Amino acid sequence: MASAVTVRAAGGVVVRAQAGGLPQIALVHRPAYDDWSLPKGKLQAGESEEHTALREVEEETGMRCRLERSLGTTQYLDRRGRSKVVHYWVMRALGGQFAPTKEVDELSWVSVDRALRLLTYDHDRDLVRNFSKGLRAAGEHESTGANADGSLRTRTNGLIYLVRHAKAGNRSAWDAADEERPLSKSGRKQARALVERLAAFSIGRIISSPHVRCRETVEPLAQHRGLAVETSECLSEGSDSDDALELLSACAGKPTVLCSHGDIVGDVLTALAAEGMAADSQLRWEKGSIWALESDGRSFVYGRYLPPP
Repeated sequence: MASAVTVRAAGGVVVRAQAGGLPQIALVHRPAYDDWSLPKGKLQAGESEEHTALREVEEETGMRCRLERSLGTTQYLDRRGRSKVVHYWVMRALGGQFAPTKEVDELSWVSVDRALRLLTYDHDRDLVRNFSKGLRAAGEHESTGANADGSLRTRTNGLIYLVRHAKAGNRSAWDAADEERPLSKSGRKQARALVERLAAFSIGRIISSPHVRCRETVEPLAQHRGLAVETSECLSEGSDSDDALELLSACAGKPTVLCSHGDIVGDVLTALAAEGMAADSQLRWEKGSIWALESDGRSFVYGRYLPPP
């Protein structure tokens, strides 16, 4: 009989890009089960799925990684009859060294085809096929395994980070043009925290409203990542939210941070929810908060809320 308990876990399809060849995937062998699987592990109390995935992958493979895109979830009954739900991400291996443990005694880097033959479980093979479809849709072939920056060239990263600017000084106490109003002391602290909060994720572009408080929110992140802060009037306060939605859709093929104002963020989230986007919480957008928006290449399908620090 199946247990009423649901076990939540997270893991990754960990990939290293090979010069002049197809990417290789990390598989782990667990001696207790004598199986080959994708690295994963259970959530700890108070831990996000993203951080669980990164922690468990590093514990099992020794690899430090960065999240590239979500692969969705698998659900199955574990050996104790409990429902197990595992969220997986494509992860780019940044470096590290494998050390055998009682739980994992072997790590093998293999091609997609070899992984499909070696993996023990159908749900793991389905995830690898999903990853492989992304490669084919991006026009991958044997001589191109990665972009110039080392990131994986897949159909779409699927993640847009919609940020409401950090706390700024009081509007009524500001005598100059409102567009020039800067962040407050607490807002600058929130801006610095953005660097750490997005440290696990790949980011290719940073686009901001031209207003000073928005640019100052993402400047520490841009400096840390070596990226320029682009500006767009589509993200300005009082702009037409349809223009912001068009920008959002245009950016969906590359992991992008968009920083805007409360009215734009609220209108965009409301519109996406009306179009069918699911969310992990009630729609809200405090100053300094982030919405991680996941696209399937056609529309935004899921939003994950990261509250302000």
